Amino acid sequence: MQIRPLMLSLVAVVLLATGRVEGATISIGTRVSLSPTTFALPIDIMDPAGVDAWAFGLTYDPTDVQVNTGCDPLSGDVYCSFLTGPVTEGDFFASGAPFNLLNPGFVALDASTLLQTGSLFGVNGAFGGSPPLPSGTGTIAFVEFSIIGTGTTPITISPQELTTVPEPGSLALLTTGLLVAGRRKRRTTVRSKR
Repeated sequence: MQIRPLMLSLVAVVLLATGRVEGATISIGTRVSLSPTTFALPIDIMDPAGVDAWAFGLTYDPTDVQVNTGCDPLSGDVYCSFLTGPVTEGDFFASGAPFNLLNPGFVALDASTLLQTGSLFGVNGAFGGSPPLPSGTGTIAFVEFSIIGTGTTPITISPQELTTVPEPGSLALLTTGLLVAGRRKRRTTVRSKR
């Protein structure tokens, strides 16, 4: 029964050890024209070190552009996926393929008309490869849009988050320290009961 508190402590320490990546930014890249009525918007990451996961949201004018939820992956559209629709993975996490996780997020809809309200939220991804974690600059995702109006209104990126986890060697050292401390405590408890 003494192992259970130790394991809970270990899990809590590992979860608390996950941190934000400092100095890195997620930004919108240059639009990639697919046709006169559609474009792909690259979401770029700049200067991170050891990124484990990322998240972002987009806001846009739904009378001008809309997330292309009707894209067709069978038409040869490389920016449309069977699983994730108009949100596809970029090259930044390429070394972790095919074990990366990509959640395409949610397009906000008006409750009565079911039309887009101008928000794509909850888009996130996680690296599924082996260490080292990706660093440098690259594209984390592409979002495909349809042009409804002129297609010139700005699209903005909102809450963005980058996280990293400690290196495996650091976790092994921390785990060993916790196990040794737990074993010593157990020995002193057993001796004091005699």
